Amino acid sequence: MEFDENKAIDYIKAHVENPVIAKYDDDDILLVIDTIFEYFEKYDENEDFDDDNEKVIAYVKKQLAKDKDNAISLDHVAEIVEAETAYENTLDD
Repeated sequence: MEFDENKAIDYIKAHVENPVIAKYDDDDILLVIDTIFEYFEKYDENEDFDDDNEKVIAYVKKQLAKDKDNAISLDHVAEIVEAETAYENTLDD
């Protein structure tokens, strides 16, 4: 399967434990997804995603903290990144 950002957003919202995250606007979740991809483009696009979640989470938090219009709580970033990782893993099936 190919990556589909709308399916990724739906997957994230359906698989997070915190109900607040599921209420975020799709564009806000997409900003996190885009920032995850930005990390891999900037640092190491060949590195295995699962092995680098802590670095990705730190990077996403740092980038979102710079964005005064960001609606995503930095406390929710880790769960969103983990859910996005799980979505990516479904593409391998």
